This record gives sequence, structure tokens and C-alpha cells, in this order.
Amino acid sequence: MVWVTAMKDNIIKAIEAKAKCKKTRLLVFSYILSLMIAGIVYVTGGKSNVYANLMYLPIAIVAATSGRKQGVIIAVVNGLLIGYFMHFDKTFAISIDTANWILRMVIYSIMAFIIGTFSEHYRQEYEKNIYNKKLAAEAQMATIYSLVKLSESRDDSTGAHIERVAFFCKFLAEKMRYMEKYKNDIDEEYVQTIFEASPLHDIGKVGIPDYILLKSGQLTEEEFEIMKSHTTIGAKTLLEVHKKYPNDKVIEMGIEITNYHNEKWDGSGYPFGLSGEQIPLSARIMALADVYDALRSKRVYKEAYSHKESVEIIKQGRGTHFDPDIVDVFLAYEAEFEKAFDTLSSAEKNSTAAL
Repeated sequence: MVWVTAMKDNIIKAIEAKAKCKKTRLLVFSYILSLMIAGIVYVTGGKSNVYANLMYLPIAIVAATSGRKQGVIIAVVNGLLIGYFMHFDKTFAISIDTANWILRMVIYSIMAFIIGTFSEHYRQEYEKNIYNKKLAAEAQMATIYSLVKLSESRDDSTGAHIERVAFFCKFLAEKMRYMEKYKNDIDEEYVQTIFEASPLHDIGKVGIPDYILLKSGQLTEEEFEIMKSHTTIGAKTLLEVHKKYPNDKVIEMGIEITNYHNEKWDGSGYPFGLSGEQIPLSARIMALADVYDALRSKRVYKEAYSHKESVEIIKQGRGTHFDPDIVDVFLAYEAEFEKAFDTLSSAEKNSTAAL
């Protein structure tokens, strides 16, 4: 799971860089605003008019978003802008004495210091809470991931299956995010959530007997009915977790994926025979990702298909097994799927060999 950790780190770095860029833009905007206000104060006759009080606005913005140091710096700059160089009343050429404009600058600085202090305190508290929630979420996901790996350890031919389908689901969601049809359904949070929730899809197989799960031949009708129950077993298991964590988006989506990823677009799937958009989007994405990986992988009951053969099978399932939109995205980027499968499979083999 090194690649998963690296991907999470990259996402965190990207978010931090985005926040830093936003803060820089806000800082620049505040200085421009200060210059504009100084110009307004000058044009309207000097700092004796009410517009001079607008200088508190950029100071408050910077102190609240960038902390005490930057807040005090802009306070001093603003104090100079409408201090020594600005008439008290331009009409009568009245200037303010040195003590008064210095006092104004000190007041600006004190205000910036106070706002910045409170801002930094509450930011630290917020970051501490976020960090604690992150630790709790990671511990929770580590536990769930361990359960998933434990269930899959009964069939060691699955290899890096859960890592691969997690990547495939994330990749498909990222590409679909920019389609007009899905712009209101898929955002950055959705992409990350499906990446974290997708490994849960077959957790219910822990409740399937070995003689069925590991059977090398074709399942009987009765055995297949038992095998199909892994969807509802998994969903019921996650529902119990959801009762304790009702606001957890990963568990919530995990229930959708677990329950419905074996449904088919034409309604011929299981366990409920849902069709079309009755099937949750996350489960429709997982359906394709899961089938592609299963086709490419060797199992006790079959040999692995080539990438070309797998692509052809999925193409034939467009509009019957799979959502046509998702198949179209897959076909547009099928080379990326082949590359990812080979790369992640090789990483798993190297990791196993090292042990």
C-alpha cells in the first residue's frame, strides 16, 4: 500500500499548495485595496473624511487570513499611506501632527495584532481537530482494509486486486468529473471517497464458505445463490459500522458499492435486479473496474485474459452489463488501464518476493 500512501501525500500537498496560492492572492488583493482606499481618501479631501476608516478592512483581512506578522506589516504600511504623506484636510491644506498619525499607525497595529492572535489560535484549534479526525479516519480505514485483506487472503490468486480497482475507480471518476452530465455529481471529494470506499466492494465474501469461494469448476445454481449473497452480507456489515459513524462518507459509499456493484445496466444483475440509473453511480463505476480486473487476473476457475480480450468483452457489455458513458470513458483511456494493471501487479509481485 506504499503507492496509496504516496497518492494521499500528493493529494495533501496539492491541497496545501492550493491554499497557499489562495492566501497569496488574498494578500496581494489586500495591498491593492489599501492603495485604492488611500487614493479615495486623497481624492475626497483627506483623512478627515469617513473613507479613512475603510483602511481597517484590508488590515482585518490580512490579519485574519495570514496571522499577526503580516497583519502588523500591512497596518504599518496603511498607517504611512494615510499618515505622514496625507493631508488631514486637503481643501484647507491642513496637515496632521506627527504624534497623531503615529498614534493612528499604532492603533492599526494593535488591532492587527489582536485579530491575528485570535485567528492563529482558532486556526491551530481547527487544524488540531482536523488532524485528530484524520487520525481516527485513517485508523478506521486501516481496520477495514485489514478486514478486506483478511477476507481476500482466503483466495491468494486475487493479488493486488483491491489496490487496482481503487485506482481504476478513481481514474474513471476523475475523467467523468469533466463531463457535463456528471458535473453536479462528481467533485474532488467524490473522487477521493470512491478511491477509499472501493476496496470494500467484496468484503462480504468473508461470509462465503471456502468450498464455494475456492471452487475450481462451475458453481451450481444453489452455490451461485450463496455466492451472490456476498453483496448483502457486506452491505449489512457496513451498515452496522455506519450506525456508529453516520456522517462517514466513505462507509456510506462503501455500502452503495458493496450492495450494487454486481447489478447490470439492463437489469439482469443481482441482488435486486436494478437497471440503468437506478444503480448508484459509484456502483456502476465499480462494476466496470471490477470486471476489467477480474478478466485480467488468473483465478482458480479460469486463466487470465489479455488486455485486448478484456477490452473487447467490456465493449460488448456496453448498454447491457455496463453504463454506456462509463464504457466510453474506459475505451478512451484503455491504454492507461493496461499500464496501471501491469505496474500495480508488478509492484505486488516485487513486494511478495521481498517477503
